[in-house]
Amino acid sequence: MEAPGDVVVSDLFEHQKEALGWLVHREESCDLPPFWEEDKDGGFENVLTKQKRNERPPPLKGGIFADDMGLGKTLTLLSLIGRSKARSVGGNKARGAKRRKVEGAEESRTTLVVCPSSVFSSWVTQLEEHTKAGSLKMYIYHGERTKETKELLKHDIVITTYSTLGQEFGQEGSPVNEIEWFRVILDEAHVIKNSAARQTQAVIALNVERRHSQSRATGKSLIQRPLEEENNSTGLSRLQSLLGAISLRRTKETDIGSKSLVSIPPKTVVAYYIELSAEEREYYDQMELEGKNKMQEFGDRDSNLRNYSTMLYFILRLRQLCNDVALCRLDMKSWFPACSLEDVSNNPELLKKLASLAVDGDDFDCPICLSPPTKTIITSCAHIYCQTCIMNIINSSSSRCPICRRSLSKEDIFIAPEVKHLDEDVSGNLSSDKPLSSKVLASLSLLKCSANEDPLSKSVVFSQFRKMLILLEGPLKAADFNILRLDGSMSAKKRSEVIRQFGHVAPDAPTVLLASLKAAGAGVNLTVASTVYLFDPWWNPGVEEQAMDRVHRIGQTKEVKMVRLIVKCSIEERMLELQEKKQRLISGAFGRKKRGKNDK
Repeated sequence: MEAPGDVVVSDLFEHQKEALGWLVHREESCDLPPFWEEDKDGGFENVLTKQKRNERPPPLKGGIFADDMGLGKTLTLLSLIGRSKARSVGGNKARGAKRRKVEGAEESRTTLVVCPSSVFSSWVTQLEEHTKAGSLKMYIYHGERTKETKELLKHDIVITTYSTLGQEFGQEGSPVNEIEWFRVILDEAHVIKNSAARQTQAVIALNVERRHSQSRATGKSLIQRPLEEENNSTGLSRLQSLLGAISLRRTKETDIGSKSLVSIPPKTVVAYYIELSAEEREYYDQMELEGKNKMQEFGDRDSNLRNYSTMLYFILRLRQLCNDVALCRLDMKSWFPACSLEDVSNNPELLKKLASLAVDGDDFDCPICLSPPTKTIITSCAHIYCQTCIMNIINSSSSRCPICRRSLSKEDIFIAPEVKHLDEDVSGNLSSDKPLSSKVLASLSLLKCSANEDPLSKSVVFSQFRKMLILLEGPLKAADFNILRLDGSMSAKKRSEVIRQFGHVAPDAPTVLLASLKAAGAGVNLTVASTVYLFDPWWNPGVEEQAMDRVHRIGQTKEVKMVRLIVKCSIEERMLELQEKKQRLISGAFGRKKRGKNDK
């Protein structure tokens, strides 16, 4: 389907036209929902649950648009919104759409876009670049904002954040909760992967025509449980059927006929394995052995859960040792509690240690909402949560710690003490007179090779440890690299300026960007670079893909090389094994279902 020419000024790629047609079909089709069939008596039956009904089940108006990052999903969605606007102005009504009254308006055509605040700039930029000026009106519902529904309904797009929805969930007078939205788009929808989180519940409660839902209990019994059982293909088969009906997933490597999906130069992904020096290996092996011994002292599962944060802290420190011993203290006694039951009530040092766990690990998530903690809270039993998440637990009928099940009250929660960021000029203090780590030496060698091949080539080095980015500055500057740093401690304005400077191409321009994914994540375009170094692995392979796709996306003109730096015989190799296991599940879920005679 072509984009509406009176709204969208850019030409869509073929894969975007295909996606636009699919999105319109998902919104306007009267197809039966997945797993429902019409029986011979004219009734309807769900082939999984065996539920029967006489009336036709309503269609699911919505879906999962799961194309690879960097394939232009935002422009495709703007085309979808523009099509609704054009049809509304022309007096046409979308097939199957309801007529409804909203604050005196005959029918709402406003789309609500929910996303992390870091993605706002991407939507605004795409709107400015690809649509006619004034053809689509956007309102940013964040920070200081209107409480008038009429004001929001004057706009074609209202953009807000998941956290804003969570804050207003259940509030009287919240316009986002009162409006019956024409469409809701959940950008970076993995943010609401935890169904118990407040912001997830806020999204589910939105009043909207174009969306779909599924019973959690049914999904758990019919899909999740069989998936978790070994040698049980039923769950995967059902998941493939469901996703095949409601999702669209293409990667940059997907072919349409004999042509590639998009004309982006190829990328290669390689693992560069590093041997630790004799001194580093001695440190690492000693720490790993002492840690394992301590874990065995904890004994049973309940004791391990009571010391859950200590185990996370231990794993974090092992990962940092793979990067550089300067990142963490080598005093093992400071890593572990003095007794088998952690209690932070009268232990400020333990509070600081746990606070540093949330700050140092760029991929640390609150166990309830599965997102980086906001307003970090540490419980007396030494577990880390978002303030909103744990307060919801405490105010519920079962006020127990979700991890160790210890009873909690308001007196058992502590605000995490502030962990001061290192100043911009402390890289020399971090490195002191010690030799460079094996991983730093390896990265320097690889960057020098790239510079020798093409002095103007640009590279991005991702690490989840801000201290590591600072530590790299000294050696890189000493090697005459012109560098920039981009991390989560910077303001949005400062980050935008760094990205602008990195985009400049000239003999004296920066060639290396040291970046954290929090700052260079969703919505950031770094196609000026052609090499990506993942200095340390993430637990989630999707996070690594996101880092890579800042560079390998539409607009890239060079072949892209992705290099994972992995320490041999370390926790990093085990993290790769876990990533591969997750990737196999993802690939299987979006793969084509093999049908058998008795397959439903």
